[in-house]
Amino acid sequence: MKILTKKISIAIASMGMIMSSAAAFAAPATSNVALNVRTGPGTSFNVVDTLLPGEQVEVTECVSNGWCRIDHVGPDGWVSSNYLTPISAGSGAAPAPSGSTDPDCSFGITVGPGGPAFSISCGDAPPPAVPPAPAPPVPAPVAAEACFYKGNNYSSTKICRVDGVSRPNLVGGWNNSISSLSLTGGVKVKVCQGSNFTGLCDVYSSDKAVLNGALNNKISSYVVFTGAAPAPAPAPAPAPVVPVTHSTGPINLPQTFSANLDNGNVGSAGADIWYEAVTAVNKFVTPRNGAKLSISGPSNRGYAGCSTASYSSNKISVWAIPVGTYICVKTNQGRYSEFRLNGYTGTTMNLGYTTWAN
Repeated sequence: MKILTKKISIAIASMGMIMSSAAAFAAPATSNVALNVRTGPGTSFNVVDTLLPGEQVEVTECVSNGWCRIDHVGPDGWVSSNYLTPISAGSGAAPAPSGSTDPDCSFGITVGPGGPAFSISCGDAPPPAVPPAPAPPVPAPVAAEACFYKGNNYSSTKICRVDGVSRPNLVGGWNNSISSLSLTGGVKVKVCQGSNFTGLCDVYSSDKAVLNGALNNKISSYVVFTGAAPAPAPAPAPAPVVPVTHSTGPINLPQTFSANLDNGNVGSAGADIWYEAVTAVNKFVTPRNGAKLSISGPSNRGYAGCSTASYSSNKISVWAIPVGTYICVKTNQGRYSEFRLNGYTGTTMNLGYTTWAN
């Protein structure tokens, strides 16, 4: 009888050690779903029970395929750890139980910023890292552009232009049609009443729901830019004027007679120059009827030179006009003319002239 009692005591003590060891390794968790409890670690094993969603269990061991053995009220068995949520005992790491039918594997529970999570380790390989939270989406860059609207408060038809676009002459229904504008991406815009950035201009660096009265529906040119406003483009050089001859030829001008350089006639009405003889010595070329004179000298200035010459209503002494001298004339009809003193026949002046129609 004593021997039997001792064997029973040893057996009871052994069972206590087994239960204590299991309890030391157990970790509380709850089921996320209605979860099948199977006889072994895999779906090929028979189902012996089903956990209710939220039902609490004790996880006692795990294997490398992610299945864990659980104790609960009802038949114990194996479930997939993918559907278990560890129960945190507070901040930091929960107890890290370990135990497995695979001697090289252990499992644990960690509690971090994202909540508690199971970890399984086999051999020397570290447990799989918890994937980082996805990065927040990068906001789309704001386009650097200016949008122009035909209506107030950004209404009606609009057209948008990016940095650097210049429109010196608006066409296509946009000339004198802009009433509001919006700016994004740090661009600015210079708008002007006239083409080629002439007339009243203004620079905007922020949205304008209603343009001021002087520019509302009166914009004919604009440029979109960042930084300092671009310098206005130089005005195109005027096309050279091609002179058109109105009248040309020789004129033999007797002393005391007048000549009309618009038609080359001598002694007719509308004369431009008069060969004035005050005495036999004091003789002059005198402008008539509002014509004006400018001495060129020995060089032929032509239309370009005569059209920019400085003119005077003063008469010119013939002693200041040696043979070979050119004189520009602005006729009483407003035309530019030039004659050359080619010589004398007696007291008659021999002239050659050209008058331009321009």
